[in-house]
Parts: sequence; structure tokens; C-alpha cells
Amino acid sequence: MAESMRTEIVPFESGFVAQAANLLAETHTHVGTGTGALDLADADVARRLVAQWQGTGPAVAAVRDGALTGFMAAGLPCTPGEQWARVRLPQHACARSQDRRATYRSLYAALSGQLVSIGAYEHALEVSAGDHDTISCFVELSFGIDHIRGFRPVTRPEAPAGPPRGTRLRTARAGDLDRMFDLAVELQRFHAGPPALRPAPPDLRPIRDSLRAALSDEGQLLLVAEEEEHGHLTGLIQAAPDTHYLGAATIGIAAVTARSRSTGVGTALVAAAEKWAAGRGFATYGTNWSSANQVSDAFWRGRGMIPAQFKLRRLIDSRVVWADARLSYGQGAP
Repeated sequence: MAESMRTEIVPFESGFVAQAANLLAETHTHVGTGTGALDLADADVARRLVAQWQGTGPAVAAVRDGALTGFMAAGLPCTPGEQWARVRLPQHACARSQDRRATYRSLYAALSGQLVSIGAYEHALEVSAGDHDTISCFVELSFGIDHIRGFRPVTRPEAPAGPPRGTRLRTARAGDLDRMFDLAVELQRFHAGPPALRPAPPDLRPIRDSLRAALSDEGQLLLVAEEEEHGHLTGLIQAAPDTHYLGAATIGIAAVTARSRSTGVGTALVAAAEKWAAGRGFATYGTNWSSANQVSDAFWRGRGMIPAQFKLRRLIDSRVVWADARLSYGQGAP
């Protein structure tokens, strides 16, 4: 009997799309994609999503005996100078076999070299929370859990939690924009503290732009919590239909001032967002939070959010470029 060929890592080509879609669907038949997610276990959905990213960025494939056994692709930032690359949920899959771990490691070895060569030193990878084998594999490759995407069913409580005494919830108005932006900046400062230690983006204008857009979008919810006596804003929450998860609403910006935490303001805002989602027929609602943010993690899990998807992240020291084989490091080199 002829010996089986070893796995080869080759560039991903258009001819692999159908096989890749089958692998993607097979993977998510076993692990799922989370409450309300686009059904990646559906071969037609998987094929459409693979075809969308094919040819748009670096991508590699694992081939054994002429059959595709795995693939991995990355999306690159549109902004010049950004140094990150993201592997989204439909951009990776491996056949469920005893070689799965080795295949994923080989795929990432090939793709990561390409990413670093074009200046992408921050690598992010989305994975279903139920795909424990893949999570373990990438933790072994120096990734850590960075963000959590959680969901919970929409319920219809007879008496949703109200705000604490002396606080009212109301729809945000155009005149609130500056104060809402200040709340968002306070949230960024909180994220910069330990243990999250997450730097703020260099340009905060997109935050203001998103708040302004929510103010004028009837399809979104934008609520503020306000002190009845002085009119100070103590919290805000924004929610909208989710663009990736079917039948789900998503909570975007949610912030409470430091002195109003643990008073019930956050719980009341979330209850109002759930009521809004129920009134529009959503079956589930969810949000993203930083795994290292202990306050957010405890709050969202305490509100019944169940992790459905993780974003893993690896940050590579850019000094690795000294090992470029095209450069000379011989003694005496100028």
C-alpha cells in the first residue's frame, strides 16, 4: 500500500472555496457559533462567507492526499499604519482528526510569517466558545482570550428593574452629545487601568460619530440615566440590531460613572435595553466585553450573558524583524 502523503501548506486558491465551506460547516455542526449566530453549519451560508473573503487578504490552505484539511485567512486594516490582522470566524477551520492540532499550528506558522512581513504584529482570532480544542491550540501558540461575546434570551419581565431613587431613564437628545462623549471617555480611562491596561484609541472621534448616528437612527436605542435633581448624566446605553447574529440585538456603548456603579443604574439600563429588544421581536440580545475587565466580566455574566464567542489575541514584539534573512548581522558589518 502506498504511503500517505504528508500535509502541505499552500496558498489558498479559488478552487478551494467549496471544500473550505464544507470544512467550516462541519466544524460548526460540532461546536456551534453561538446563540442567534449566522448558521455556519449551513453549507450554503458557509460557502457564501468563504467566497466573500477569498482573495481579499493573506490566506493559506492545508492539503493532504489532494484534499483540503484546513485553511486560515486574515483580514487587514484599511487604515494606513495600523499593525493588526484579524482572523474572523468564517476564515479558519480544520478537519476533525488526530492531526487537527498539528494542522492548525502549521497553518498559523505560514500565515503569521506573512502577516509580520507586512507589518502586522497584533494577531486576533475569533473562535466559538464551544470549540475547546481550537482554543487550547491557540493558547499554546501564545494567544490569550481578549474579548468575550455573550448572549442571553430576551425575556418579558412583568416589572423590569427600575433606576435607583433620584435617577430617571430617558431617551438621549442632541444636547446630551457632549456629556455622553465624556462618559465614553471616562469608560476608556477605566479600561486603561489595571488589570485591563488597554490603551485608548488615538482618535476618539469615531465614538462621538457613533453616538451622533445613534441619536438620529430610529432603528437604534440610545438611553441615558440622569440625576433628577441636578440633571447630571450617570450612565448611557446604546443598542441596535446585530449585523452578524440573526434575530439578535446588540448592546454597543454602555457606561456608568464611577460614583454610580453598584447603585442599580447599570442594571436598569440593561433592563430597558432588553425591554426595547423584546418590543422589536428579538429573540436574544448580547454584547462584547473585555475578559480582563473584572467589573464588566462580573456585571455581564451576572446579567445572564453566556459566552458564545471569544476573540483571542497575540501581540508580537516588532523587534523580531532583526531576524530577517535578507539582512546581514555578520561581525564587522557596517
